[in-house]
This record gives sequence, C-alpha cells and structure tokens, in this order.
Amino acid sequence: MTTPLFDPYNAKLDEPWEQLAADRQGCPVAYSPHLDAVQISSYQGVKEFLAQHQDYTGTYSTLWPRTEPLPVDEQVFSSADQPRHTRQRKLFVRALSASRIATMRPFSEKLVNQLVDDIIEAGDTFALGPDFAMKVTAGHVAELLDIPEADRERFAYLSGLFERSTAGTGDDELIAQMDEWHRQLADVVAERRAAGEVDDDLITKLCFAEEDGDRLTELEVAALIRAMIRAGNTTTAATIINTVHALESHPEQKARYIGDIDGLTTSLVQEGLRYDGPVLGLWRRCSRDTSVAGHPLPAGQRVFTVTAAANHDPAVYDRADEFVVDRDWRNLPGHLSFGHGIHHCIGMNLAFLECEVALSTLYRRLPGLRLDEESTPVQAPGPVVRGWIGVRMRYDRDVLATGTKGD
Repeated sequence: MTTPLFDPYNAKLDEPWEQLAADRQGCPVAYSPHLDAVQISSYQGVKEFLAQHQDYTGTYSTLWPRTEPLPVDEQVFSSADQPRHTRQRKLFVRALSASRIATMRPFSEKLVNQLVDDIIEAGDTFALGPDFAMKVTAGHVAELLDIPEADRERFAYLSGLFERSTAGTGDDELIAQMDEWHRQLADVVAERRAAGEVDDDLITKLCFAEEDGDRLTELEVAALIRAMIRAGNTTTAATIINTVHALESHPEQKARYIGDIDGLTTSLVQEGLRYDGPVLGLWRRCSRDTSVAGHPLPAGQRVFTVTAAANHDPAVYDRADEFVVDRDWRNLPGHLSFGHGIHHCIGMNLAFLECEVALSTLYRRLPGLRLDEESTPVQAPGPVVRGWIGVRMRYDRDVLATGTKGD
C-alpha cells in the first residue's frame, strides 16, 4: 500500500491540495508514519468513521495525540464520549439556542462596523487577524459570556495559547497556563452560580441548565466555556482570514462576489469552509475493533481524519480543488468542516453569523480591499489548524464612500 505523502509536522505545504489528492486517490485509509496514525482522506471514509461514534473515543483529545486520556472534567464536546457527551450537549443546547444567536445580529453588525471604523481611523493598512478577525470572534464570545469590557483582551491571548497548543503536544509551561486558566474559569462559574439565576449570560444559563434534575458541575461548565472560547475565537477567526485570502487569490471569484454581496455571502461562507476551512484534521482513537471502507482498525489504533482532504473529494464536489463562490449549496452534500454525526459542531450558527457579517461588511465598506503586497502570509504550524498568519490588507482610503461609518 502507498505511504501517505501528507506530512504536516515536517513539510506542511501552504497549498496541500495536490498532496491530499494523491493520498485520497492512492491510500484513502492507510497508516501514516508522519502522523503515527491511520490517516483517512476520502469524504466517504471520514464521514463513515465519524458516524461510528461507538467505535472511537475522543477522550485522548482531538487536538493533539495524547498517550493518556484527558482528566474527566476536561472531557467535553468532541473530547467526550457517550453518555457524557449527550448529557452535555442537551444542557448546552438549552443555554445556546439558534433563536438566541439570531437575536445577536444587531450586536454583530454594530461590533463589526465599529471595528471597520477603527481600521479607517488608523490608516490604509491593517492586520487582518489581530485588527479584525480575532476581535470579531472575541467580541461575540465575550458578549455571550457577559465578560467585563476590561477583561476582553484576555480572549485574544487565550486564543494564541490554543494555536500554540495545536502545533504539537504542548510544552509544560503552556499546559500550566491553560490549567491555571481552567481553575480561574471554575471560580467565575462558582461566583455566577452563587449569585443565582438573575442574569441571562451563557455562563449563568449553563450553571442552571437542567435535564431531568441533572446539572453540570462547576468544572464541567468551566471546561465547556474554555472549549467554546477555543472554537469560537480561533476556528471562526481562521475561517474569516482563510476566506479573505481565498478571495484575494482568485480575482475572478472576488469580482463575482463584490458584484452580488447580498446574494452570495451565504454561499461564500460555505465555500470558504469547504475550500480552506480552519481545521486540517482531528485525532481520535479506536475504542474497539472496527473498520472503515473495508480497512480494519484495531482497538487502540490512533486515527487522524483529514477534513481538508475530504472537503476536496471530486467524488462529491465538481471542480473540487477550485474556489467557487456561487455553488448551489442547497443541492450539494454538506462539507465536513463542522464535523458529522453526534459531534457535529454545536456553535455553527454563531460561526455563520460572525462570518457572514464580517465578510460582507469588509467588502462593502473598504473600497479596493486587497492583500498588502508587502506581507507574506504563512500557514500556522501543526497538523490540526489550517490558518494563514501574517495577512495584512490594504484599501483605497481616498475613495471611501460617504456615509460608511458604522451606526
């Protein structure tokens, strides 16, 4: 059997599509010495594996290949197995409904417009990540959690810790910082629970969410919030950055989008997630003997599902390695950037809201928006995160339309 070419630790490519295509075609399910894991690259293979949740565990972490399970109180969302996962999900859904996210649109539009106002005030260039995308995502999560304004910069720092942690196994100092943060969050949770159900913020709702008399422990709430900050800040910010980078790298598609921002923003976000989503792949471990696409996987086998390869599978998508902003997503199979099965991303509605408002506002309000020719974006290290670092943008300040300042 052919050995996979994909080597994100030692030879991570900025444009891995040909390499992933070779693996998907030649060895869609195969052991990778680069990852020391079985790599699954095809759309059907990844989807089949994720649907078999009873056959694998995420308790060893989906973000790096641990040799021991996570502490029980840190086993949340994708790192939790049944029945713990279903219990958490039910309680979290009660606290973060789709209808609640829909009510955040006015806040989202106000925040994003204010960020663009700040960009305009500062000059004609800006750093897409720290000056915009990270502030968009941090602002939304902080609003949901009712974090005081003075403490909101902490979110950007914590997102940086997360990016470093996904680059490998994590060093002792980094792990210690994240553990200390976890304890601090637990203290906040204890304070909100002691205050009673008097506020409408997400932490309070999680503290008092109840299913058949069952409530989350304070450590569980803290772990859920930490996971939300990770996902809400890092992956959504990466989606915004990656989609802008894709638009700027495909001028014909960019022109098509700018010509119909109202009509194409939803499909643009979907295509951005498919073409250059924020996650290359995730780790799991087989909890019992199983198989994928006829390939046997013994209990204890480490598995890496390559989402980026699955989303470029030509068996599912026409022109799979091309960026096409006007795909008709109503008649296409869903991409796998939000996962599949019981671990399908619970925060997808929030992510869509942030991306749609952020991208449409940027391209409406900043004429001539383009990559700064002096910047050289590079890919974040490691096998999990797919994200461009060092993206700087420039726009035509001298032709700003009148009346574009945010309300």
